[in-house]
Amino acid sequence: MYVNFKKPSKANDSELTDDDVIIRYEGDDIVGFTVLHASQR
Repeated sequence: MYVNFKKPSKANDSELTDDDVIIRYEGDDIVGFTVLHASQR
């Protein structure tokens, strides 16, 4: 599942958390996130 906070957004960095969430950044701002395996949660 992907959630986008800003459109259009161009993430220039991302981070994978311990609970399988990818957080996407544009500079210091969070522009979206992806929840991996969302259907299994």
